[in-house]
Amino acid sequence: MTKVTALPDGVDFDVAADETLLEAALRSGVPFAHACGGRAKCSTCRVWVLDGLEACPGRNPDETLMADRLRLTDEVRLACQLRPEGELRVRRLVLDETDMIMTSQLCSSAGTRSGESKRVAVFFSDIADFTALSERLSPYDVMYLLNRYFAQVGDIIEQNGGFIDKILGDGLMAIFGVDDQPDAPIRSVNAALQTLATVDRLKPFFASMYGISFDIRIGLNYGEAVIGTLGFAGHERLTVIGDVVNLASRIEAANKDAGTRLLISEALRDQIADQVEVADFVRVRLRGTGERTSLFEIIRLKPEIDAKLNAKGPRETIRHGGRNWVRAFAEDELQPHERRILDFEDYDIVVVRGSDSYCAFNNACPHLHLPLFERRSSAQVEKLKLPHMESTITGDLGLVCRWHQSCFDLFTGEIRQWAQLQQDGTAPGYEQSGDISKNREKLIVYPCRTQDGFVWIGLE
Repeated sequence: MTKVTALPDGVDFDVAADETLLEAALRSGVPFAHACGGRAKCSTCRVWVLDGLEACPGRNPDETLMADRLRLTDEVRLACQLRPEGELRVRRLVLDETDMIMTSQLCSSAGTRSGESKRVAVFFSDIADFTALSERLSPYDVMYLLNRYFAQVGDIIEQNGGFIDKILGDGLMAIFGVDDQPDAPIRSVNAALQTLATVDRLKPFFASMYGISFDIRIGLNYGEAVIGTLGFAGHERLTVIGDVVNLASRIEAANKDAGTRLLISEALRDQIADQVEVADFVRVRLRGTGERTSLFEIIRLKPEIDAKLNAKGPRETIRHGGRNWVRAFAEDELQPHERRILDFEDYDIVVVRGSDSYCAFNNACPHLHLPLFERRSSAQVEKLKLPHMESTITGDLGLVCRWHQSCFDLFTGEIRQWAQLQQDGTAPGYEQSGDISKNREKLIVYPCRTQDGFVWIGLE
């Protein structure tokens, strides 16, 4: 063990032979900043060696690179790389109150990241001619249009393993590869193509509702970026910064002059060249760059890749007691009082586990067939500012519909309490749907049973 005294803390701690100064300090509760996670990618852990410089071995290549870049003197060392061979007295150089708060945040949970370099695909989208479009609509209609669009695109991004970094006005930025997914490049393109297909399905709706032409443009790039948590206490969020992000935004903007909807960089094309069909390419000088760049217009995935990424595998089905039973999932995959949404071709089924049984029901309210539960998490719903809370499940397995507050028995589907309606039979906020007071339909429920460690749902 080697003794170290850290100032201004006035704390003594020991450094083991296999530890760096940073590792020992954090183990001892001394709040050394370390924004890059102790990988010599930043200088926030630097110390001034007041006594014992002779006990410090020479800088390793990683520390030398940072020291040369910042022109650090011999007395200033990176704690994350320094392994002292004798007693030291050092002074932390990043130590004010804000630094301490940041250090606490950076170490607080696995959900935060202090900064790490990864190769990612960056997705940028914008609505074409949004300024002109928004001038034709009321602010409320603009917000409705955006929320409807973002809600559907958000699902697509997340189903393809992407992470929504931010939504700014009509623009969306998403990242693929945050968790080192090897297929992130092709997943980003798949998400972009699915987003364009969704927009094409939305076009007639917006045209009939508002008399507008609605379209978007998407730009994709691939490269190294820094992923970390930014923000002040209580308002932190994961984000990505770097040239790869800036370039993706400029690629999206290049669609306007090129007359295209989806362009990707050469760096991304090189990752997926044998997996996509390219319609054309353009040579452009992107804003902020001095050289012309090749961008590629993607029209579709190759059939075998599309089948691999998007085909839904059939669930195992058996015939028993006059019904078709579908194997849903292993019993231990769902804990008591948890729920799961199963995606079938024509409908979604919600499965809820009680204390000693399972219930399954159609994920649609019997009034207007609106979804009882969102696929998204509560945090995602809040981020997208979706207007309604979740339906709730009571302790005795009753379901309270989030739309009209009707309560249904999850075992039988029978109505326990009908909707809270106004005198004219309409639901508050949904007057345009008309009188629903007589539409007393029960909830569609499906029998559940367990066999061989799996939960099975009876569909017919």
